[in-house]
Amino acid sequence: DAEVPQEDCSFSADDLLALTVNFVLEFGLPWKGVEALQRLIMHVLARHDIPATKYRFKKSVGAEIKAARFHFYCGNCMKLLAETTGDLADRNAVRVTCSVCGRHCSGQQMLQDGHFFITLPIVKLLSSLLSENDISSALYQRLDIIKESLPVEKEEMADIIDGSLYRELRQKLASKNDLTLTVNTDGSPVFKSSKFSVWPIQMTVNELPAHIRHKNVLVSALWYGQTHPDMTLLLNTFVEQMDGLSTDGITWTAGNETVHSKVYCFSCCADAPARAAMQHLTQFNGYYGCGWCLHPGASVNGTVKYLVNTVVPDRTAEDTKTTMIEVATTGRPVQGVKGLTPLINLSHFNIIWGFTPDYMHCVLLGVSRQLTENWLSDVGEQHYIGAPETVAAIDGRLCAIKPHCCVPRLPRSVLLRKYWKASEWQQWLLYFALPCLEGILPRQYLKHFALLVKGIALLLQDTVTLVDIAESTNCLVKFVVDMQFLYGEKQMTFNVHQLLHIPQSAVHQGPLWAHSCFAFESNIGQLKRLVTSAKGAPLQIVERLMMASNFRSLKALASPRTLKFLAKAGQSNSKGALLLSRPRAASDQLLRLVQDQVGNIISGPVVEHDRVIVSPGLVLHSEQYSRPNKTNSTALQTYLGTCLKIKHIVSFKDMTGNIRIFVLSNKFLSRRAFSTDHIMTSEDANSQQLVELFTNVTPCNYIEFNGKFFFVRI
Repeated sequence: DAEVPQEDCSFSADDLLALTVNFVLEFGLPWKGVEALQRLIMHVLARHDIPATKYRFKKSVGAEIKAARFHFYCGNCMKLLAETTGDLADRNAVRVTCSVCGRHCSGQQMLQDGHFFITLPIVKLLSSLLSENDISSALYQRLDIIKESLPVEKEEMADIIDGSLYRELRQKLASKNDLTLTVNTDGSPVFKSSKFSVWPIQMTVNELPAHIRHKNVLVSALWYGQTHPDMTLLLNTFVEQMDGLSTDGITWTAGNETVHSKVYCFSCCADAPARAAMQHLTQFNGYYGCGWCLHPGASVNGTVKYLVNTVVPDRTAEDTKTTMIEVATTGRPVQGVKGLTPLINLSHFNIIWGFTPDYMHCVLLGVSRQLTENWLSDVGEQHYIGAPETVAAIDGRLCAIKPHCCVPRLPRSVLLRKYWKASEWQQWLLYFALPCLEGILPRQYLKHFALLVKGIALLLQDTVTLVDIAESTNCLVKFVVDMQFLYGEKQMTFNVHQLLHIPQSAVHQGPLWAHSCFAFESNIGQLKRLVTSAKGAPLQIVERLMMASNFRSLKALASPRTLKFLAKAGQSNSKGALLLSRPRAASDQLLRLVQDQVGNIISGPVVEHDRVIVSPGLVLHSEQYSRPNKTNSTALQTYLGTCLKIKHIVSFKDMTGNIRIFVLSNKFLSRRAFSTDHIMTSEDANSQQLVELFTNVTPCNYIEFNGKFFFVRI
């Protein structure tokens, strides 16, 4: 007879539930797959204390939409008709007649037609986020840092909390524990064969460290339909929730401390069409379409362009609010203002500079793509480099580049540029374009493009100083002015115009990476992956969002062993360098070289490694590591500005017993290339140097062709 399996008591039911939810969220299992997985676990472990059906599983993990609110609106006139809880009976019970057009509507029909949107309780979302010990502890520490830094004049900015607008707001708040949010909304089609799109309102907590907040994007509302959302309807519900949070706040725990925080909306980050809709201003393709200044725009070949012939004043929050009230009274737009926006009712929110020019859409998907298209498509122009043999030369350089392993995507042919993602346009702009186009793009156009590269690179540094912002301003202003001279008035698009406002946004809200749409766009992609069937797509998303929110509470009940697994313990949190791969004895030649240069501090055997983790997420290889075929992680720049290409990595114990790590590299004579600060052109000095490896190094992309060497700082 087969042996009857004994009950496995090493995992509690809470452990198994937490592990299952983690698996379901990570791989987007449909509910049918979840049921099958649960039955498999029950069979293998002979457990009967875990939910076996979809219904029981949803109930156990909080994947229910009862806590959500449904808002039904008339499909003819967009008037809000009813609000209910997420309970099915409440939704189906809706029977209402529109007071504007007289249309009779039922909840069931409006659900089928997509004439509804869903809101989630922000209080619950924030409370769930802060129930995780690591997150609440990191937040509490940052709040202390913010309080201590407020009286000090800031010469440099390392995050959104260092921006002048944030610091102004912080000084107005009553408590050091108050929190602020950055908000985003944007649409994305769920299915290729359907016009239905999902428009979430997403949020991040500004006081969290960047690496935590970008991984923890919250969704407070979800519009799903065939048309763009009515922003007044959608934002009214958001403002109502924020009004309660700015008055009553939330209570959370950090260690043994109970903390009360009021919550405010500080910033909105969105693409140009969504931003105009949220501000209730004219879109960029209309006159007075800029949300930061009163540039009237000019018609060029029937299209509004933003020429640089005149100096225009900036918009102010006070004047804009006054104009909105005037327009609401008269019904006639004034200088691009179309009416009132619910956002003016947000406490402490700046209706002008609370919005930022998003560099992902403006620079990467905007100006960078626009210029590249001009170079490769404008036949007969001086800047045209789209001839087949020229494109082949560019591709030969581009596709030969082996980027550092921390670069998210490998370079692809410029012939495939219509498929490039924003991250690929970023790599093209910052790392690859200038070396690849040198000697191909006419010199005056290359120098002009280098102004854009330098101006944006300065604002994307980990820490941005006021000097950097001033230098970036000079570069970007010159770039915009020369754009009209070199390419003509027809190329003076709104994206080009926005470059004039980007440096000021860095003054107000810190480095560009601190307030970009990258995290929000990534999260929209994750939301779409939550849809596993065509029926009831928004309900599927909300169920999974509620499950993800409750997942943190489930983890609080799990054992330390399970928590360690869920935390992906394989990731290094070490503050020092961590050697990887099995050590091997250094060759005689390498040993002699090491002893000649640092023999006076060696007290143990000298061993060689192929890889080293310098800091979390940053891996460096030596040339001896042969596994990577498409990446090259051997190049770096030290804190002294020295460029190195690692031939060997060696380690040994010094006289005090500490492990010291050195890299052997050829000597390179480096100088700035293209007048930028992050691209170095180098010459091999035909000699070697042994350099101690510390954690404050910067990885580089190493580019080599036609006898030229480039180190491009990442």
